[in-house]
Amino acid sequence: MVRPYSAVLVMEEPSDSDKPLMLKDFLAEPILARMVRQLLAEGIQRFFLVCGPAFAQESRACLPGGEAIISDQRDDLMAFLNTPDPVLVVNRSAIPAAQAGPGFVYAAPGYELQEAWRERMTNNVQGAEPVAGWLPVFGPETIAELEPLFRENRDGMSGANI
Repeated sequence: MVRPYSAVLVMEEPSDSDKPLMLKDFLAEPILARMVRQLLAEGIQRFFLVCGPAFAQESRACLPGGEAIISDQRDDLMAFLNTPDPVLVVNRSAIPAAQAGPGFVYAAPGYELQEAWRERMTNNVQGAEPVAGWLPVFGPETIAELEPLFRENRDGMSGANI
């Protein structure tokens, strides 16, 4: 598959805290900012953040100018996916880590994502290929577990852009 230049990031709903996990700090910066910085380094140029209006302004500060859309509207997402080119999908908060194997992050042609997501969001997408290099963040306990490891070994745990 050709390297994607577009990405869809799916922000989790806040659970029992005041803001979504993606906007929580990891080593003194929001997880979303860390994700975006790594994606830019990997050549991603277009971003779609699935996020409601309550956190749009705070999220905007983490995204580059240019082609970055923040919306929770299906029509906006379908328009973004209107491409045969591959689109990277990060369906939860994640920390870039060079040694992380493939897991929940994947890439698929935009048209295939449109078709699969026409009715509902699913990870069962034809033509999807797993993408390595991301550690999922499940909650504050994951942050507490990973921060000391990244602090001790910044280069080995993080990839190029910690």
